Amino acid sequence: MRLIYEADMAQRPPLELLDIRERELSLDAETAAYTRALVASVSANRADLDAAIGLLTPAWPVDQMARLDVAIMRIALTEIGSDETPVAVAINEAVELAKRYCAAGAAPMINGALGSYVRKGAASAVPDHQG
Repeated sequence: MRLIYEADMAQRPPLELLDIRERELSLDAETAAYTRALVASVSANRADLDAAIGLLTPAWPVDQMARLDVAIMRIALTEIGSDETPVAVAINEAVELAKRYCAAGAAPMINGALGSYVRKGAASAVPDHQG
């Protein structure tokens, strides 16, 4: 989440930031590989992810949303599109991140948007981060 958010704020490629931050994060090999694949997918599919977010949150245009909210939703949608993360886990993680780091209304908005996305069967349209 931090990398996706930081990349958005600094307008730098997330994988470039991951290369810089990887030393700081002290990740085990499996977690590092998963993080790299997830960040790469979010980066490569950013326009599609933002389009999906825009459809899910018509009252909140993506370019006017808090960047952290957008980062969390990009990650959740990417995880929902993968076979590695159960949908309920991806949504729960997104909501918990929003509760911890975002404004008060973000968690319910993210929960509702992601729940609506899954109910509509759109999960199959999200790019798979396994690439």
